[in-house]
Amino acid sequence: MSLCSVGCIYDAECETEITPTPKTTQTLIFYFAGTDLTIYFYRNISAIKEALRQDIKGDSRVMLFFQQGEKNSAEIIELTYKNGLCEEQKIAVHDLPEQMDANNLSFFLKEIMRHAPADKYSLIIGSHGLGWIPMGASPDGSAASLMRTSEKDTFWQQTGNMQTRFIGEVSNPQNAFETSTLAQAIAKTGVQFEYILFDACFMANVESAYDLRNSAKYIVGSVCEIMGAGFPYNTVLPHLLQNNGTSYNLDSVCQAFNTFYSEHYGYSGSISVINCAELEALAHAMKKVNQGATRSYDLNEIQFYEGQPRHVFFDLGDYVEKMCDDNANKSDFISQLDRTVATRYTLNKFYSAYGKSGTYIITSYSGLNTSAPAIVYTSDYKQTAWYKATH
Repeated sequence: MSLCSVGCIYDAECETEITPTPKTTQTLIFYFAGTDLTIYFYRNISAIKEALRQDIKGDSRVMLFFQQGEKNSAEIIELTYKNGLCEEQKIAVHDLPEQMDANNLSFFLKEIMRHAPADKYSLIIGSHGLGWIPMGASPDGSAASLMRTSEKDTFWQQTGNMQTRFIGEVSNPQNAFETSTLAQAIAKTGVQFEYILFDACFMANVESAYDLRNSAKYIVGSVCEIMGAGFPYNTVLPHLLQNNGTSYNLDSVCQAFNTFYSEHYGYSGSISVINCAELEALAHAMKKVNQGATRSYDLNEIQFYEGQPRHVFFDLGDYVEKMCDDNANKSDFISQLDRTVATRYTLNKFYSAYGKSGTYIITSYSGLNTSAPAIVYTSDYKQTAWYKATH
């Protein structure tokens, strides 16, 4: 086992020496951040191993960056297959920095790529998810005043008896980072991922996707909370390692996710694939909508995706349907939205563990959420790249 610390990021004297290995077709990277979800991560890894025992990997590489629960260190692990067995090979152990900034995150990604070079890379992040909302952001305006005076209106307070993947300890800078930081880190690697699959809540979020538009060809995520169980990797992984690990089918991945939640929960099966190449055109269409004729609307009538007393995530398509008063602009936007969301599946209900916990009806579903109509975090929202590109 090779040992290296974050201090080796810029240290040419780092003692770890790696024998060059030939490139494979594909390296699939799982990034499991150290959170209260650790027990679910272990179950996810067991499901991954179950899938790999079907001899689907070919010459592809499957790598784990696993922080477990202690949060102050992480292991790089390779999952190997031979003679019907899937085994873990520990490659390195790294101390974690006090803050997971773009330099540190890029270092870890490049370390994995150095150990498992490939023609193409894909990334799965299992952790918290809060869309575009930055760490430490505070609600503002009337909602902030309301929060101070009424305990029941506290934001992001878990009240449900079932765990969802929103829990990510965003107050712990060793395992939390923002989408803009992730985008910067990926840019530093010089690699565009084939896809980033978010096994985390609220990440089919247009503001986040726009941050990551150059980081991957596709983004897979949910508009709402993902249950603690996460993705069913025993049925999903064969679609990510098709043809002996040389190709993938994200539509089939979403079908497997939706089917699992249909059969086992009956709700929270919302999942979509975002084509990053279409996000600039979507921003242009949204700018035309914002600069064109608009009409007043009832915020309570827009499809929302959490149980907060003042909603933060709304359906993007339904929002434009309600606020746009120019039929040509609306039609152009919806057509572009259909091109941007390459695949979308949903059930008719989602579960939220935050605010008023329980299940909520889905009556309108476009495959992307937005915080554009929200009355909270408005100051922070105006700093997002999506807002600046669409106003």
